[in-house]
Amino acid sequence: MHWRLLRNNISSICNAQQICLLQKRAISRSTFPASAAIITKSCNNRSANESCTRKAASGIKTTAISSKQDKTATTEASDLHAAHLKQLEEEHKHMLEQYAESQQILDKYSVMPGKSSDYMSLLHRITSENASDTSRAQQPLVLKKISDSFTETYLPFKDNLALREEYINYYGDIRLGKVLEDLDRLAGAVAYKHASDAEGNLAPIVFVTASVDRIDLKSRLSPDRNYRLAGTVTYVGFSSMEIYIKIQAVPVPGEPSEQEPNLVARFTMVGRDKYTGKSSQVNPLLLEDESQRRLVKISEQIKEHKKKTADANLYKQPPNAEERLVIHQLWLDTKDYQSNTYGSHTSLPSDMTWLDKTVMESVTICFPSERNVHNKIFGGHLMRLAHELSFANGSVFTKSRPSYVSLDDFSFKKPVNIGSILRLTSQVVYTEPENGTFQVAVSVDVIDNLTDTVERTNTFYFNFSSPSATVTRVIPRSYEDMMKYLEGRRRAQTGKLISKLQGAMQ
Repeated sequence: MHWRLLRNNISSICNAQQICLLQKRAISRSTFPASAAIITKSCNNRSANESCTRKAASGIKTTAISSKQDKTATTEASDLHAAHLKQLEEEHKHMLEQYAESQQILDKYSVMPGKSSDYMSLLHRITSENASDTSRAQQPLVLKKISDSFTETYLPFKDNLALREEYINYYGDIRLGKVLEDLDRLAGAVAYKHASDAEGNLAPIVFVTASVDRIDLKSRLSPDRNYRLAGTVTYVGFSSMEIYIKIQAVPVPGEPSEQEPNLVARFTMVGRDKYTGKSSQVNPLLLEDESQRRLVKISEQIKEHKKKTADANLYKQPPNAEERLVIHQLWLDTKDYQSNTYGSHTSLPSDMTWLDKTVMESVTICFPSERNVHNKIFGGHLMRLAHELSFANGSVFTKSRPSYVSLDDFSFKKPVNIGSILRLTSQVVYTEPENGTFQVAVSVDVIDNLTDTVERTNTFYFNFSSPSATVTRVIPRSYEDMMKYLEGRRRAQTGKLISKLQGAMQ
């Protein structure tokens, strides 16, 4: 309607044939320039016709140039957008290719059976191998560099939606229990890679996770980022090795190429001869520079501290002088809440909780799908089960959603067989209300339903923080609970020391 009215105005003003030709050309455009309409409308007398026409033509020409510039700018913007989409597509493709390649490496040096492997054939193969050729000569040792054991994998949550769906929890964060499984799997791959020969062939050695020194979550893992997991050997003994693992976000354009670690972990792996089950010497480590010698020195410091802690185990030695003062102070803090009836207590104030009131249990059966290549239950699976129970206990204890902080030093004392009935018992054993943190111990026991016996495999110690709720003090009221409290306190102190030393390795 607008351009029709404009056409009528021009026809009434312009009588010359040349002007009419101009009119027709202008009207034939898909959009008539508004600037020309304004200029033409201002020409309301015959004497100004020629001037008006020149102005209108000038306006049309200027607007045409502007329109061409706009079109060019739009085309450029469209090209930039297409280039950006192409870049994102290439990055997405490259990430998935890296993920696939890293999975092939993990499959080669795997602690888990192949997805297509049959359980009974695997059991038959392991049994026949162990029953024959026990005198097989050990593979010659190879002097290995730290870089030789370097192994990496990826968790492309951003680019692999199926993977993200598998790892997401109910409030939109990453399930850390699943990540703990990945860490244990990667540690095993690093160990097997270090123990391989010069051509990368596997040695006749079986590796098991002996202990986890510390796992620190430095910052939250986001489901909208891709992450890189990298591990390497940092210390080698006769049959054991310590492995350092870190998780970093894959940088996006505009970010530094080297990101601060989101998570750091230390595993100790032990090698056994595949046929005799005895300790088997692993490849020694070649240190190339001062920084690598510093890594080994830090590992030796951690190992020495762990040895001292083990020698002072509460099952071997009574509490030291400082710990006896802690016990005495706890008794003083709660003596006013003891009733006149022997063995009973009155209610505690709102900022205290009896330690024996924080127990939460779960029971599960171990299925073949959770086995490792040694036909035992995968240690990472046990860590995931324990972490999820500790999180549930912490949620009830704080009446909030706690945040995982770290996993303290623990050892796998006994392997867990397929078909075992597992009882996991969690308990809040230590708190630091001034820091808003607390520790949940999770004991894992195997129940033998035929002999009615219970055998403990290990105890995990998870540390949490509660930013949105007040952490109450846990108070032991028996000697056994006192020992649990002191053990939790020791684990927390050792963990902080290891965490500090690990920080020096970055």
